[in-house]
Amino acid sequence: MDERSYRRGDVQELTDFELTVYETVATIDKDGGAADFDTIERLVGAPEEDLWAALGHLVSINHLHSTSRGYQLGPHDWAP
Repeated sequence: MDERSYRRGDVQELTDFELTVYETVATIDKDGGAADFDTIERLVGAPEEDLWAALGHLVSINHLHSTSRGYQLGPHDWAP
């Protein structure tokens, strides 16, 4: 199994902005949905380049996954 499928980066390394983006995706994903970029941009209200940077970092440390439907949570150990 690929190590990325279960390892996550430490939440303490996230900026406040990255936490906001993560929480936005988590809110949409809680019912099995996926957050597309336009929805995240509308809900967060931040510059596009800042959102792409935050999403890229969250994906790289396995907190989020990019799917064909949008962004969803990566592996986590808390109840839905």
